[in-house]
Amino acid sequence: MNKSEAIKTRIEVARQKLNQLVDQYGLLDHRVMAQSILLDELINKYNNIKYDSIKNKRVEMRKLITMGS
Repeated sequence: MNKSEAIKTRIEVARQKLNQLVDQYGLLDHRVMAQSILLDELINKYNNIKYDSIKNKRVEMRKLITMGS
């Protein structure tokens, strides 16, 4: 399992836990807020990995194009 897949799995688990906490304690509980922040951090980490991957692919494509010129 690659890095992005592992984080996607952690995101899903964190999302499920957040939903359980909301059902149990309501939206304004400190445990819900903390879990929401954790979920946000995981999503940001996933997005950064995806962005870096796209950026690296673009750099490689530019190198290939430059070499072919």
